Amino acid sequence: MELFEYYNLDECIDRKLVLSKLKELKEEGKIEYDLNGDILKIEDIDLDETEIDELADLLEENDVFEDLDGGGEDDWDDEGWGDDSFDDNDDY
Repeated sequence: MELFEYYNLDECIDRKLVLSKLKELKEEGKIEYDLNGDILKIEDIDLDETEIDELADLLEENDVFEDLDGGGEDDWDDEGWGDDSFDDNDDY
């Protein structure tokens, strides 16, 4: 299986399980990941093929799908990662 860079957690069945696994892999130094709202960005640092397959299966089983927009990169800046707050000055 293939591991993509961006995923959407909007329809995730067990978000806690998925984030727990991601945190475990990050602590082991195997991946880096960032979460901005429902968009997940994953960078493979040292996953072997079996771990890639297991992570891809976990994401698929929990309805975490590749984000085809590439995470809407124009909406993300390096300082904005993980910041889910809204600017009070914006008119919606």
